[in-house]
Order: sequence, then structure tokens, then C-alpha cells
Amino acid sequence: MLLVDIGNSRVKWARLERGVLGSQRAAPHAGWTASDWRARLFDEGPVDAVLVATVADRESAAALSAATRMATGQEPRFVTTGREAAGVRSGYANPALLGVDRWLAVIGAYRRVRGACVVADVGTAATIDVVAADGQHCGGFIVPGPALMVASLVAGTSDLGTRRENSGPDSGACFADNTRDAMQRGCRLAVAALIDRSVLEAGGGQSTPPLLLTGGAATEVLPLVRSPCEHVPDLVLRGLAALGDAGPP
Repeated sequence: MLLVDIGNSRVKWARLERGVLGSQRAAPHAGWTASDWRARLFDEGPVDAVLVATVADRESAAALSAATRMATGQEPRFVTTGREAAGVRSGYANPALLGVDRWLAVIGAYRRVRGACVVADVGTAATIDVVAADGQHCGGFIVPGPALMVASLVAGTSDLGTRRENSGPDSGACFADNTRDAMQRGCRLAVAALIDRSVLEAGGGQSTPPLLLTGGAATEVLPLVRSPCEHVPDLVLRGLAALGDAGPP
């Protein structure tokens, strides 16, 4: 089975064979045609089925569907958020309103730790979700990711976008000494601080639930997160694998 996670700017994929998840691969997918999707995702041998999660536009989903038909003669199966799956219960009154990427990351995290946890997915947007020990999804937060925060500052101010100086890659200071770094470091730290506060609130001051960090921009905030955490780049695919092991709904 081919597992595919289509984000706003990047696609991640891996093969699931006999219950074993293969290595994750990733690439930007902007402008890909059906032929591009087929060449990149179906280059490792025959595929029996394709399981997809997407938060991207309809054009990307349509191109992948066409590529899947060309490669397998079948339609891909697009996952949607449900009320309950793989031991996790949605905390939304209307489960369909919870993004499928958040849902799958929560499933992947809960399956990995087998208990209460906090999930932070940092990409174009940064999402944080909390899961209780019994698998109840408790809700979470959505904020812009670091790059989107910086872009909003550049677009919404008169002169910040013209500042190009930086401190260089070897600068280890927390506080920036120039405008460009002040924006970039500040936005990364803002996301990291929200993650740490979420862990604190989830534990209620009594415990520290495991924190799992994923997403294309996770490595930008990882050094700034104070809470103990595990970086799991393929967490959404692990959630897909949990559903793939269970077979069709």
C-alpha cells in the first residue's frame, strides 16, 4: 500500500508492506502534473492500493488520482476525519471540521506512546493537539507557522521586508541583533513557546505528557522547545498506516 500525505506545499509518502512502514520520502509538489505524481510516487515497484490524506487544493488531489489510475488501474482512497478511529475519539462536536492531517497525527502519536500525549505539527501552519490517556482528543490550537508569521510581518509593515542583514549561522545568542533575525527568531520562538505552554496545560501541573513533534518546519523550532520531546517526521504517515492496517472503513 502506498501512503500519501499531501500538505499545502510538500508531499510525503511511504510504502506499507506487511504492516511495516517504509522510509518517508518528501518533495515540494507545486505545479505537478499527473505524470509528475506518477514518476515520483510510483517508482519503487507495483502498488496494490493508495491511501491519501490531503489538505491541499483540489487540483493536486485530481492529479494524484489520475496518476494512481495510470499506475494501478484503481482509484486512491482519500481519508476523512471520523468520530473514532484506532483507539482515538475526536474532541470536535462535528468531527468533519477537524483537519485530516491533525487527526492522523493524533492517531499516529497515540498509537506510538499508548497514552496521553501532545502533538505539535509545524509546517505552513502550526497545529497543537492534546490527547488524554484513554484516547480522547481534547482539542488544540492552530497558528501560522514560522515562515508564514514572517511573511505576514513583511506584507503588513512598510519597511521590515527590506531588512536583509542577519547574524550568520554561527550566532548562538537568543536575542537577535538585527531586524531580519529578530523576525525569524521571534516567530520560531513564538511557536516553541506555545508548544511548551500546551504541554504545561495538558499536564495540569501534575505530570508532563510526552510531546511528539512533526512537520516540515519542526527542525526550526526543535532547538527552542524546552519540554522533552521526540521528533517523528513521519507521524501523519504513521496515522495513515494505522488506518491502512485496519483496512477499508
